[in-house]
Amino acid sequence: MKDYKAIFDGIESTVFEVGSRNLSREQILAELEPSKHLEGKRFADDEYYTLLVRIVFYSGFRAQTVTDKLPIIDRHFPNYKAVAEYDERKQRSILNDPQMIKNDLKIQACVENAKTFKGIIGRHGSFQAYVNALPPAHSDSEIIGLRNEFRRFKFLGERTAFHFMTDIGLPVLKPDRVIERIFKRLALVRSDSQGDVLYVALIQEGRKFAAATGNPIRYIDSVFVCYGQMQAKEVGLERGVCLETNPSCSLCGVTKYCNYYARGKNIS
Repeated sequence: MKDYKAIFDGIESTVFEVGSRNLSREQILAELEPSKHLEGKRFADDEYYTLLVRIVFYSGFRAQTVTDKLPIIDRHFPNYKAVAEYDERKQRSILNDPQMIKNDLKIQACVENAKTFKGIIGRHGSFQAYVNALPPAHSDSEIIGLRNEFRRFKFLGERTAFHFMTDIGLPVLKPDRVIERIFKRLALVRSDSQGDVLYVALIQEGRKFAAATGNPIRYIDSVFVCYGQMQAKEVGLERGVCLETNPSCSLCGVTKYCNYYARGKNIS
């Protein structure tokens, strides 16, 4: 039986300890605090759209690269009504902005998603009403069903759609490759799990961490992602801890729970 609280406490304390080399504890707390208040939060239509635009750009890109460009991305995609009217000329002007991320497929996806947004809001009155009408994400089949519903948006794939669900406050975490890596190393999910079986297992393990610690699942997600991504400057991590290669196991607070550490692979 895994001690979920002890594992999470070890991960969280390491994030604060390592991050505090560059930022104050108060700054790190302030950065993570919003993730404790997402579940059940109501968003305006344009807030939903902004979250979707950002996820489109994060998809497949190094997180810090996109984070550094968010003000520029937000400027080019200010609200769904304006973007739904963008033509090819406008899209080319965005692509030609020297400060902008150069990816025409993502730019086109944001325009197409604005049109889809507009249609949904026209039918439901608001995007919040559309979300409220969806089934809950309790059972495994409901989790996958909701994921498939949100895949109507361009660039939301099997994993990325969960990112959107997480950011709008639904009770899931992002079963991305960072979460997968850490949870497999901790033997929380089977090492050979793949596809929807894996995604559901990762989410259910995230819920166990939430239940054991009393923290919302979005906070659980945020802490683990900071721990395992290449860089998380927002919490003071110039380099993540549980990286894919050359992880900083000497800094890790949960090595006694880690099969990867026990095998002695790539430890620095």
